[in-house]
Amino acid sequence: MAIFDVGVAVVTGAASGIGRATAIAFARDGCKKIVLGDLSNAGMGETRQIMLAEFPDTAVATRHLDVSDEASVEDFYSFAVSEFGSIDYAANIAGIAHEARALHKTPDNVFDKVYAVNQRGAFLCEREVLRQMLTQPRRNGGIRGSIVVVTSQLAEMTTPNMTAYSATKAGVRGMCRSDAMDYGPEGIRINTVGPGVTITPLLLAAQEDKFIQSMARGTPLRRNALPEDIANAIVWLSSSRASFITGVSLIVDGGMGLEVGPDEVLQAV
Repeated sequence: MAIFDVGVAVVTGAASGIGRATAIAFARDGCKKIVLGDLSNAGMGETRQIMLAEFPDTAVATRHLDVSDEASVEDFYSFAVSEFGSIDYAANIAGIAHEARALHKTPDNVFDKVYAVNQRGAFLCEREVLRQMLTQPRRNGGIRGSIVVVTSQLAEMTTPNMTAYSATKAGVRGMCRSDAMDYGPEGIRINTVGPGVTITPLLLAAQEDKFIQSMARGTPLRRNALPEDIANAIVWLSSSRASFITGVSLIVDGGMGLEVGPDEVLQAV
C-alpha cells in the first residue's frame, strides 16, 4: 500500500548502499518524483535503472553532488526544485567512514575529510533544504516537509578506534535535535536514523570481515543490518505515518545498543 500520494523526495548518497535502498523504497511506497545525488554518476545511473525497471511510472532525476562543497550543494538542491518544484522529503544519507585507528594515530587529513563530508556536509545539505522548505505552503497537519539524516549507532554509543567517525555523527545528531526544536513551529520535522552495522560498500571497505562477523554474533537478532532495513526506517519517518514525530534518533541496530553479549542473550532466552 502506497504511503506517499504527493510530494518530492530528494536522496543524497544514492549511488549505493543505504542511499540506493532508500531511493528504491520511496518509489516502492508511492513517491512519484525522486531526485538522486551522489559523487558517483555511474552509481546513480545504476540506481535509476533499477528504480525505473521496477517502478516505470516514477520520475527519477540525477545530479552530481559533493556534499562537502557548498557550491555543489546549492546547485543540487536548486536543480531538484527546478525539476519538480519542491522538496517535501529530504533523506540526507551521504557519508564516509575511516579505517579503525586510535586518535593519537589519526592524521589531520583523515579527520578533516571525515568531518567535511559527515558533519559539514550534513550542515550544508540541511541548510539548503530548510531554506527551500520555509518557502513552501503547509500541507496536511501543517507540515511543510520532513528531513531525515543518517547518523550512526555510534552517535549514541561507542566502539574502539572510531573517534573521528563517532564525533561527526554525534555532532550531526546534536544539530538535528536543535533544528527540530527551531523549525518545528515552521512545520518542518527533522529526525535522524542511526544504523548499526550495515552491510554496505562503505562498511566492507572500512572493516575486516572478522570484525563484521563478530558484530553479527554480538547482536541479539544475530545478524547485521541490510541497507533495506535502514531504508524502511528512513522512509517511514519521512511519511505522514510519523507526522507527530520530530527530534528523535531512531536506532536501527538489531538490539546491539542494549550492550548485551551473545552469552547473556542465550541465557535470557
